[in-house]
Amino acid sequence: MRGWTMAAAAALLMGAGAASAHHGWAAYDDAEGQVTGVIETASLGQPHGLIKVRARDGLWDVMLAPPAAIERSGLKLDAVPRGAQVVARGHKRIDGTREMKTERLTVGGKTYDLYPARS
Repeated sequence: MRGWTMAAAAALLMGAGAASAHHGWAAYDDAEGQVTGVIETASLGQPHGLIKVRARDGLWDVMLAPPAAIERSGLKLDAVPRGAQVVARGHKRIDGTREMKTERLTVGGKTYDLYPARS
């Protein structure tokens, strides 16, 4: 039984590490950046919202907060329609992938603060 308990504990720790890595900020640049473009698609679902933004340099994955934080910011799906101009401010991936973890999103003249503690 002791071997099984240690194996289960190790599996839980590895799972927690993977979840932490997925939702953490370590893969993103410390400096704040910006992506400006036109919305192609938007989803505000689990595990976090995602907007595909066509910018001058290509298609970006603009990662948003989890649904509860999106709701607290006041952002609704109808505020991010296809074709709308958007400015995302946050942190770009350090590996050069066109992905940004977004802290603030401005669309239609309105700014949504997705991570107020980080702003």
